[in-house]
Amino acid sequence: MTSLKEEVLRFLDRFGEERPARPSGEFYALNNVTFTVPVGSVCGIIGRNGSGKTTLLKVLTSITEPDQGEARLRGRVGSLLEVGAGFHPELDGIENIYLNGAILGMSKSEITSKLDRIIQFADIGAVMETPVKRYSSGMYVRLAFAIAAYLEPDILLVDEVLAVGDADFQRKSLAKMKDAAGEGRTVLFVSHNMAMVRQLCDMAVFLEGGHVKQIGPSSAAIDCYLKASTPQSVQGERTETDHLWGELRIVEPSSETVCAHLKFGGDYDFVLRLGAKRPFKRGVAQVRIFDQEGVLISSLESLAEGVDQFDISETVEVVFNVRSLGLLPGTYLAGYSLFAWGEEEPRLSTETCLSFEVIPTTVNDASWPYLREHGIVRLSHSANLRAPGP
Repeated sequence: MTSLKEEVLRFLDRFGEERPARPSGEFYALNNVTFTVPVGSVCGIIGRNGSGKTTLLKVLTSITEPDQGEARLRGRVGSLLEVGAGFHPELDGIENIYLNGAILGMSKSEITSKLDRIIQFADIGAVMETPVKRYSSGMYVRLAFAIAAYLEPDILLVDEVLAVGDADFQRKSLAKMKDAAGEGRTVLFVSHNMAMVRQLCDMAVFLEGGHVKQIGPSSAAIDCYLKASTPQSVQGERTETDHLWGELRIVEPSSETVCAHLKFGGDYDFVLRLGAKRPFKRGVAQVRIFDQEGVLISSLESLAEGVDQFDISETVEVVFNVRSLGLLPGTYLAGYSLFAWGEEEPRLSTETCLSFEVIPTTVNDASWPYLREHGIVRLSHSANLRAPGP
């Protein structure tokens, strides 16, 4: 049985016209992109904004037709590309379930047999008989994902729209995509959340400028992407507003020697130099440390460490003395914020202004070092061996 979409595309092909020549100055959103996803795999599509991820999914769903080449998909395709895509705004939730099922080529009885499970998963039962034009973006996503997952396509294409959902719904959706792969269905998942891609996907395609930069196991592709995206600087560039500026560097204790690499367990000073073009009163400083996937690892807070609110007339340095660095080997990012006491929004802020590498060393004269696979942070502890008690 062919789907409604396939029949419509065949009809349009019969009356297709020759495409006009490409105007000068245009660029390729995708160029020479070739890869294969095995049946039953979960494949992540990663890359910066504008790298061609969403265009790739639109080519795979026949929303956008490629100028050259072809996309070969074997089986029924379900997609979740944009909030509200595929819904008729005047129809209610239940009617849109039947509409989407018909587009996928399903019979009414097939859709009815899955209706209760779709409604339960979407968890928006109170508005299922309300026209979807009145739904919030979160309700759209809940219903759209439930339809795409429970109507059991052979291939499920999911764009970044899951980011709209709440944390509980994201967890349910990830579990459902894992289940789908376990049942032999194929999932292509576009996301900027590298932790989610690493957790869910067994392979990944890294796109850059419309080209395939890396393809292979998800960890290798993610590491390649993060390396390309990480600022390569151990001393951050100055951040400025009209009246304030700041710069962050990591140095050896009581010195001006900027550290290119940090040793696990070593001692370092995170120095935040701040300047003001006019007097700034009652400042509070914060340095934040992230892993490469953007997860906050730790914050260094001036006020929490006993530094009273400070004034800036010209320049001042806030020095955070980090001793016995507990970050395990890997690459990390750092940024900072300057607040005025009592205000929630910072007056000066940068999310990530520098990167630094922590390299392995041993502790307590051990013969075996801590490595990246041991996690992110080492808790302060010791170990010993003793005979069990009576």
